Amino acid sequence: MSDYKKALKVLMKSPVTDDIIRFLTNTTLKVLPQSNYPSPPGSPNSKHSKEHMPSLMTFISRLVRYTNVYTPTLLATVCYLNKLKRILPKDATGLPSTIHRLFLACLILSSKYHNDSSPKNVHWARYTDGLFSLEDINLMERQLLQLLNWDIRVTEEDLILDLRTLIEPIREDLQRSYMQRKRVHSNHSINSNVSMQKAACAGAYNNMKYNYNYNYNSNYYKNNYNANNASTYQGYVPIKELYHQRNTSVSSNLSSTSTLVDRFSPAQLQQYI
Repeated sequence: MSDYKKALKVLMKSPVTDDIIRFLTNTTLKVLPQSNYPSPPGSPNSKHSKEHMPSLMTFISRLVRYTNVYTPTLLATVCYLNKLKRILPKDATGLPSTIHRLFLACLILSSKYHNDSSPKNVHWARYTDGLFSLEDINLMERQLLQLLNWDIRVTEEDLILDLRTLIEPIREDLQRSYMQRKRVHSNHSINSNVSMQKAACAGAYNNMKYNYNYNYNSNYYKNNYNANNASTYQGYVPIKELYHQRNTSVSSNLSSTSTLVDRFSPAQLQQYI
């Protein structure tokens, strides 16, 4: 149901389209089937005769254009029409103008109930281009309230059930968009993981290469040092003895001092300290 609620919110924020007007027309026509209309009484020149009545879609389009009604008001009108369909007997009949009256009464009630400010009935009479008088507007509003037993609440569940035809395409579009974003995110995550794995492999390879080169060079210099000095150095002299030899040989002869410096360079002395 959450997907339908999201789709309903999108529908509520959308402008009034031709699809919505067609949906309103079809919903209204189902309240009283056209075949149940009797022959119109009175003079053929009456404004309510079949010949002088505009089509229901034209009538609805004019009202929408004159009033600039919002989409939520029209959608709530659908719920009132469906309530009337459940209340009225299946063999109910009416005049050619009855279907127009039903829609107009539901629209007026929806506008007054769901908006802080709404046109007055005298204005609604003008919006019909003289098709209905103020007395007609007042009468149809009272009759609708009586039929609905003054229960004019419209819940979110009512809207979802009654607007399923309009909501379903929006819900499918939302699902496709969600799946597309999910695939893009999944591909991005896979690419990121692959890049991280490549970087980790490259780092491990470089580290292994560095350790190999370091161990190789260390062993090389160590072996080379031992090979070059094996014949001369069989061990090392403790640092105290070096200091003692230096102090005792400075005043004796220069050759011993020269030999001591040659045998132990400052770097080598630092190594043994």
